[in-house]
Amino acid sequence: MATFIRWASGLLLLGGAVAAVGAWQLRARDAMIAWDPDQARSHNQPIPVRTVKVEERSINETIGGTAVTMPAQTATISIPASSSAVSDWEVKEVGFHAGSPVKPGDVLVSFEPALFEQTVKQRTAFVGQAQSEHAALYKLYQQKAASGMQVKQAEVAVETAELELALAQRDLQMCQLSSPINGVIDQLDVVPQMRVGGGAVLATIHQLDPIYVQMDYPMERIDSLKLGQAAEVVLDAFAQETFTGKVIRIAPVVSTKTRVLPVMLEIPNPDNRIRAGISGFVRVKSEKTGAKSIPSVAVIKKQEKAMVVCVEDNRAKIREVQTGAETNAGEIEILSGLTGGEEVIIFGHDAIEDNDPVNVKWREWTRRETVAAIQ
Repeated sequence: MATFIRWASGLLLLGGAVAAVGAWQLRARDAMIAWDPDQARSHNQPIPVRTVKVEERSINETIGGTAVTMPAQTATISIPASSSAVSDWEVKEVGFHAGSPVKPGDVLVSFEPALFEQTVKQRTAFVGQAQSEHAALYKLYQQKAASGMQVKQAEVAVETAELELALAQRDLQMCQLSSPINGVIDQLDVVPQMRVGGGAVLATIHQLDPIYVQMDYPMERIDSLKLGQAAEVVLDAFAQETFTGKVIRIAPVVSTKTRVLPVMLEIPNPDNRIRAGISGFVRVKSEKTGAKSIPSVAVIKKQEKAMVVCVEDNRAKIREVQTGAETNAGEIEILSGLTGGEEVIIFGHDAIEDNDPVNVKWREWTRRETVAAIQ
């Protein structure tokens, strides 16, 4: 009798175990149907998806591009073509050298002025003589002893003499060549007692404060670019520093070869630490308010088109959209194709076809999945 009881108890325990396993398998199957798109489709059940609503928010965007520093402006100091008999200019003194900082009015080079002073005296005398001859001819003209043509020629002679005097005075003033801008001398290739001719370039000065940065801005993001936008600049020569600048100039033409837009920024550089010609990288920052955005994982690329899957009356609707900027937070701007408040699928959309029934109660089926896994 005891043996029979033990045998019956064993059967009952085995039956209970089999029933428990069967129940667990049923729950596991139901859980799979609830969260696995392929299982749901094979059992003719709504496909489980996870959705978010299209929201309007402020989008912070950072757009980067390669860049190089360049002078804010460059001044070339040269000797004008002389109008006097002086063909060579003799250098008297050189006040600075290449690499020197200068400000407006600083005398870079001075020349021996003696010959130019003599030329000014001569041409001053020529002006006086021409004026006297004109006055005498005018009196004769009034007395009908000279023609109007003679008077006109005398007037032209006065004007010519005055012009030549002005040119001689200019040459005399040019005996001291000064810097027209704040900057740093890049080139100054003269020494005392050296002779240079008219038209010779003596010095080149670059303004480095502020210093300009030319950036290659991607063509696809032109709609986000505005004057005055803030930017961060990292330069190869200062790898541990980040400089702050702003957009001051936007080119009107995109390069057809590189498909980038030249953009000019400026950076304060009061001590001239940053020199021209340094390569680097620029990040231009922008903020757009009231922009519609969704997680970027919701966007599907098909044949160079951007598509999303919306939910309408518990059915999937594939829709084409136009996208804008993508943020570092994983959001992407929607320019057209969606309105605020619409539901967009972000999980399960790879297995979705247009007009498929969907289960959007993802909080419930994810809970069931967790419970099934625990049990």
